[in-house]
Amino acid sequence: MELMNTIEKLMTVPTLNDWSRGFLESVKEQLGRRGKLSDKQVSIVKRIETENNEDAQKKREDWLFSYNDEKRQIAKICATYYHATGDYYRLLASRVLTEADFIPSEKQWKAMCDNKYAAKVIKATFDDPLYPAGSLVALRSSAPWRIKNSSPQGMFLVVATDAQPVISACKGAKIYKIMPVGSAESFMVEERHIKKIKKV
Repeated sequence: MELMNTIEKLMTVPTLNDWSRGFLESVKEQLGRRGKLSDKQVSIVKRIETENNEDAQKKREDWLFSYNDEKRQIAKICATYYHATGDYYRLLASRVLTEADFIPSEKQWKAMCDNKYAAKVIKATFDDPLYPAGSLVALRSSAPWRIKNSSPQGMFLVVATDAQPVISACKGAKIYKIMPVGSAESFMVEERHIKKIKKV
């Protein structure tokens, strides 16, 4: 049977994803038992066949070859952001962060890393810090109250820049570690919440 041959051939494709493999296993068993599939099932088989033809496989191989350290780093930056927000790409983000050898498909990478939110996170991560380590800064009115109340003088020492991964898709999201002058306590704060002290 031509359809059975197509399914069996597709199941040998090494780049087949887990969902497609599971679907093909299911319809193969059904086809062997009942001798037919529904129109929708046949349509899905044909879609999987198109997604895994020679051209598609060549494109996928090219993507795997092009997946360099830069793309991997960007994937981890975006995965950290989406894992923290918990709204989108949660499973994909988890795989990027926990599976050292995992390479997302080109479609997955572009969906997670090539959008307006990811662009802001990437920019904040790679931008030079406005306040280098050792700088004295003050807090803006938008800063959290618990940090404001920690310094009667209102002066803070920048201990480290890029102290934690960026988890906000906004301007000034780079995270600093700061310490109130005269105190050993430290806090994490986003760049947008601090400002330069004009005169000490």
